[in-house]
Amino acid sequence: MNNTEQLGNFIDRITSDANLTTSHIGLCTALISIWIKSDLSNPFNVSRKRLMTAAKIKSITTYHKVISELATLNYVKYEPSYHPGKGSLIHII
Repeated sequence: MNNTEQLGNFIDRITSDANLTTSHIGLCTALISIWIKSDLSNPFNVSRKRLMTAAKIKSITTYHKVISELATLNYVKYEPSYHPGKGSLIHII
């Protein structure tokens, strides 16, 4: 499956999943935006701050809860980085 098909499948999955809240959708939208800007590279690096700003999530606790739930639901594979300049690695599944 090419990255464009993967993008379409990801969008179809998030828009049809009744278990996702507005926080999940906001974070997925932020992930999609950054993924597109990274030429659909999979995986891609992104900072928590950038994702939180784009998703309009104010709480670090909420961010970690939502990204963990997206990983548990197999939307993403999340590899956090504890390096301030490196950013976390996101794999779109």
